[in-house]
Amino acid sequence: MKNLLITGATGDIAREISKQVQDYRLILLSRDVSSLTDISEHLYQVDLSDETAVNATCQHISEQFGAIDVLINNAGYGYFKPFLSDHTDDMRRMFDINVLATMHITRAFLPDMIAQNSGQIINIASIASYMATAKTTTYAATKFAVRGFSNALRQEVADANIKVLVVNTGPVLTKFHAANPEYLEKVGKNAVTATFVAKKIVHHLESNKRELNLPWRLNLARIFSMNFPSLADKITRRFFNLK
Repeated sequence: MKNLLITGATGDIAREISKQVQDYRLILLSRDVSSLTDISEHLYQVDLSDETAVNATCQHISEQFGAIDVLINNAGYGYFKPFLSDHTDDMRRMFDINVLATMHITRAFLPDMIAQNSGQIINIASIASYMATAKTTTYAATKFAVRGFSNALRQEVADANIKVLVVNTGPVLTKFHAANPEYLEKVGKNAVTATFVAKKIVHHLESNKRELNLPWRLNLARIFSMNFPSLADKITRRFFNLK
């Protein structure tokens, strides 16, 4: 049986992936696994900001199960606040979780993928990595970093038959926005469900897909912003700064 590992496994998207996926051994990582016992028996509790603990956990998983066939770096979080009110400790922790944990875990499992000449790494980024908006300075910066890391890594591992998929979503109806419910009301039909995102990811397991940009409306906005950046900035400031 192939191994599929998901970080941030208590997140809504991760839970939906776990429900939908078939024919894989599910290996789930989270800082609290107590709510995951009905999903998988292969649960690992670890603080992803602790590099030593992450490395030890990944080594144990590799020794127990061998190579990971699909790695989904789903763990991440964010908040909305003006840059001048952001604190260094908070910014550092977001980079630790959103960026460095993704890199540490990928580095831990990559040698076995290379050795077996196959594998897929799926990194959850954000449309914010293309279209940053006000009050998301730190969050957008981490997601730019995840996308940049993914794009560079894809070139490094191509000869080893390892695929790298970046998933960029707009607002998703999850507990990520629990502290800001008015935001979801404002974005309306531009928000998608965790079930929808998970279905798209599961459909592309072990595929050659390079990038998923969801939903289609925001993907069009992303393409527009890449081609007309100055105009996109003006439109974004007026219509998308809803946080």
